[in-house]
Amino acid sequence: MNGAPVMLALDVHTAPPFPSASRAWIVVALLLMAYTVSLIDRQILSLMVQPIRAHLQISDTQISLLHGLAFAIFYTLFGVFLGRAADHWSRRNMIIAGMTLWCLATAACGLAGSFTQLFIARIFVGIGEATLSPAAYSMIADYFPRERRARAMSVYSMGVFWGSGLALVLGGLAITATSQAHSVVLPVLGELQSWQLAFIVVGLPGLLVAALMLVVREPARRELSAQGSRTSDTLAFFRANAAVLTTMILAFGANGLINFGLASWAPTFFIRAFGWTAGQIGTLYGAILLVCGSGGIFVGGWVADRFVMAGRQDGVLRTMRYSALLMIPSLCLFSVVESSTSALVALGLATFILGLPTGLAPVALYAITPNQFRGQVTACYLFSVTLIGMALGATLIALATDQLFKNDLAVGHSLALVTSLAAAFSYVFLTISSRLQRRGANRSDPAKQRAEGAA
Repeated sequence: MNGAPVMLALDVHTAPPFPSASRAWIVVALLLMAYTVSLIDRQILSLMVQPIRAHLQISDTQISLLHGLAFAIFYTLFGVFLGRAADHWSRRNMIIAGMTLWCLATAACGLAGSFTQLFIARIFVGIGEATLSPAAYSMIADYFPRERRARAMSVYSMGVFWGSGLALVLGGLAITATSQAHSVVLPVLGELQSWQLAFIVVGLPGLLVAALMLVVREPARRELSAQGSRTSDTLAFFRANAAVLTTMILAFGANGLINFGLASWAPTFFIRAFGWTAGQIGTLYGAILLVCGSGGIFVGGWVADRFVMAGRQDGVLRTMRYSALLMIPSLCLFSVVESSTSALVALGLATFILGLPTGLAPVALYAITPNQFRGQVTACYLFSVTLIGMALGATLIALATDQLFKNDLAVGHSLALVTSLAAAFSYVFLTISSRLQRRGANRSDPAKQRAEGAA
């Protein structure tokens, strides 16, 4: 793989001073709330599979279509177009419009009386949520200078674990209630099943967060390059940086595979290996995501910022590489534990370490991406993480259990094998990307080239 020249994002326009730290952190807090709402709205379906199947008389295959085709495919495809929109339009207004759409669509899931109606509602949930992260990451980068950006991005990224954790905790508590399939009669709406009411209760409060976003000011765009923002300019940027962007995005996709794989099969591991109920592991795993996952994200952002403040320009990628190495032994613990307590400790440790690089991917990408291309780069990153993670994460672990170990009780071995290999893959590609970036930086700095030549 030959190294392409890396275009570093430089200010070529006079930009106003950064907003005050207090205002910037208020914006991050609001965006974190929005991200948490999006994860809860996205995952609530997985907690209601049994009552939905019973009421709508649909199959597991149709449920999988609601998860995959209806949500994930439209989320990733529309994300590419919405990423470009985030590079040109008001990012705040995009988020408000997207939140309004996905919250109403989530509530509409609760009014669905057929598979087709639920499928259409899930499509609009996916489209609405596709507006959030490309616009949010771009806004945060314009609210914070580089030496404080990793922590800000990491705090926003806590929404991954907060949303997932709250969904699992609330779901664990709701499983018993929904399984009894009691109906509720509401004015205007009429008689609703408990699973339908859950969608409405979860969906509508998000509109309050969308309204709060009105207090956010659209920040001035910083770190623009001399290039324009036409389609031809975008294609030229991606061609010039194809190697470094590809290696980074593939590494981030491997991290997504670990996330999706762990979320898909860790609960099953506890159910099969230790005889736990879905409610037990749902509540405890949710708490682990909230505490350990969020803690890992915050520490990862702090470490990366410390590296950058110490003068290490590769501080973000360095943090991610070290994290990938640490993941391998922590994920392998699943294959050797003998008690449920040890397994919970292993899960908490793996979740913490997995959190370390989770909020850093956009920071690493933005270090080489001028402002006018950041939404599109973010969309490519999210496309990779979602597609690789959702398509391969759960499936590879299942194949290892069925075809390699040929034993349902070996799901812990399968989980450890697939996720640790993905962590090794991530480390290798992050290392390649780091070397490509150094080569590109040296090529753009004649003084460094002369020093290296003299050495």
